Amino acid sequence: MRYKHLFFVFVVLAVILSGCGSSSSGGENGGNSVSFPEKDVRIVIPYDPGGTSDLTARAVADVMNKEKLFDENVTVVNLPGANTKNGLQEVLKAEPDGHTILLHHSTLNAMNAVGQLDISYEDYELIGQVAYTPNVLVGNANSEYKTFDDYLQAAKENPGSISVGVPNIGSTAHLAYEAIIQAVDAEGLFKLVPFQSGADLITAHLGGQVDLRMASTPDSIQYVESGDAIPLVTSSLDRHFHEALKDAVSLGELGMDTDVVVRFGFYAPKGTPQEVLDIWEETIEKVAETSAFKEMTATNGMQSEFLNIEKFTDINKQVQELFDRLAETIDLNE
Repeated sequence: MRYKHLFFVFVVLAVILSGCGSSSSGGENGGNSVSFPEKDVRIVIPYDPGGTSDLTARAVADVMNKEKLFDENVTVVNLPGANTKNGLQEVLKAEPDGHTILLHHSTLNAMNAVGQLDISYEDYELIGQVAYTPNVLVGNANSEYKTFDDYLQAAKENPGSISVGVPNIGSTAHLAYEAIIQAVDAEGLFKLVPFQSGADLITAHLGGQVDLRMASTPDSIQYVESGDAIPLVTSSLDRHFHEALKDAVSLGELGMDTDVVVRFGFYAPKGTPQEVLDIWEETIEKVAETSAFKEMTATNGMQSEFLNIEKFTDINKQVQELFDRLAETIDLNE
C-alpha cells in the first residue's frame, strides 16, 4: 500500500508540473508563460510616412498580420516632430506590457552622441534587429581619381583640396565619414561640407561642387548603376552586400573593428517583462526570415538580418562608444 501511495503522489506531482509548463500566449508563442498580446499592438515610428523606417515597420506589421504571428492586430503609428522626441517619448511613457514598441535605428545613437537628444538606447528594453543598411562614400565618375587611395593621396599632398559632402552634421552618414577618416588617420586633410538636404547634396556632387559624398545605399546603387558615381568605401565591416557596391573598400579593411551601418531594430519601454520581450524577439526573427520581408529590404537597399536581444544590445553598446568618441571632435554649428 505504501508503494501504491508513493506512486499516486508521483503521478499527481507530474500532472502539476506538466500544467505549470503549459500556458497561453498570443499567436504561435505558446511556449511562454504569459498571455500576450491581449489587445492591438502598436509599432511607433518617430518619423513621417514614406521613409525607410516607415517602410520597414509597415513591412514587419504586414508580415505579422498576414502570417498571424499574433492573435491581435499590429498597426504602425507615425509620430514625427520635436527632433524625433514625440515618438521616442510615446514609447518611453507607454505601459511596459509590450503592446507599444518603437521601431528605430542607429540615428538614436548618433543624436545622443552629438548632444541632440538626451534619450539613449539604454532608456529602453532592446528587442532585436531586423535589418541594416550601410552608408557609402562615393566619388564622381568624371573625376581623375578613381579609388579612395587616389583621393587620400591628393588630400595628403594638398590638405583641404578634396571636399566631402555629408547630409547634416551629426547624422549617421556624417559619423560614418568620421570613422573612415579616423581609420586612415586623415583628420584635417579633407574639407567637410554639410548639407541640410540629401537631394541638395546629390545635386552638388553630380554638378562637381563637392568631390565626394556620403550616401545611403539606395542612392549609392542608383548613381553607381547609372554611371555617375564610383563606390569608394562602405561603412560596413565587410564588403557591401550589393553587387553594384562590392568594389567599395570596407571599414574592416581599413582597420576598424566596429561598423557604422544603420541598424533597424525594436525597442520596448523599460520594465517590459522578459517573457514578453522573448515573444517579440522570437516573432521578429520569424519576420526577418520571410521571403516577403527579404524582398522588401532588397528592393530598398537594405539587408534582412536578425540580431537577438543580446547581440543587438552588444552592438548598440559598441556603436554608442564609437559615436561618443567621434562626437568629441564634432562642432554642431559647423
